Amino acid sequence: MGLVTGSSNAIICALAAARNTLLKRQGYDLAENGLRNAPAIRIVVGADAHSSVKAALSVLGFGKAETEIVPTDEFGRMKIENVPELDNHTLLILQAGNVNGGSYDPIDKLCDLAKERGAWVHIDGAFGLWAAASKKYRYLVKGMEKADSWSTDAHKTLNAGYDCGIVLCRHRDEFTAALQASGAYIQYGESRDGMLYTTEMSRRARAVPLWAVLKSLGAKGVEQLIDTLCGHAEHFAAGLQKAGFELVNPVFFNQFMVRCETERKTEHVLHEIQNSGICWCSGSKWKGESVIRVSICSHATTREDIDKSIRVFCQALH
Repeated sequence: MGLVTGSSNAIICALAAARNTLLKRQGYDLAENGLRNAPAIRIVVGADAHSSVKAALSVLGFGKAETEIVPTDEFGRMKIENVPELDNHTLLILQAGNVNGGSYDPIDKLCDLAKERGAWVHIDGAFGLWAAASKKYRYLVKGMEKADSWSTDAHKTLNAGYDCGIVLCRHRDEFTAALQASGAYIQYGESRDGMLYTTEMSRRARAVPLWAVLKSLGAKGVEQLIDTLCGHAEHFAAGLQKAGFELVNPVFFNQFMVRCETERKTEHVLHEIQNSGICWCSGSKWKGESVIRVSICSHATTREDIDKSIRVFCQALH
């Protein structure tokens, strides 16, 4: 496990280990020979993957033309029947919590399929991976333990201080080999050295606020936090639907999308909400149409805050 700036960096670290390992399986040493003459690696990713996944692939030398895009359903989940034949030269990237609607790829089934073929599975779960800490919501990430690497943030769902991303990898040696710096002047400690698990040598002590949050909340506190955020999202969505908004997707975790009868109306309502001084939501595009993206992510948010926000939506609508 490495502590990095955020899940964007975490994805780069994890996919670097995946890339090097998949090339090594083909008898190619990337560290020795470089990427220019390397054999092909297959990249399989969902059509609604987060932009940070695309950025990470670009940083690591993979272009759009060599990425196999899997169609998704109306909620952004990868369609199993459209997943191409996998092999041991394949990197399959799954999503745990779509950035717009919060949906999850069918992790359990796709991990089983990938393991049968020897593919490397990475799960991008910036906020959604924390569902594993809740008895009520962990069904969303069923099978996640079968993956090879994971990326998430402590500064989102967990509410730790900003700039606290987490990367995890099942294969310690492959992970450190992809990231490790070397030099005669570098001295490693006798205990675990976090520098081996990140792209950074100079970095702040991200472990301290993360430890403090986990120590103060405990397992029960983390579960309560997640359940509260998700419960607020469900209450919010139900209130908006009752008020006349179209709920674009079910509430999978802590966020959802709504829209009005026309794009112009949706954009007007969003503008009014953002200038209300009560709550703030971002706009987005979903399947080509404008939507309002609602994300409940602060531990300080109360049910009363949600009710106030619902009234702001209603005033903007009418």
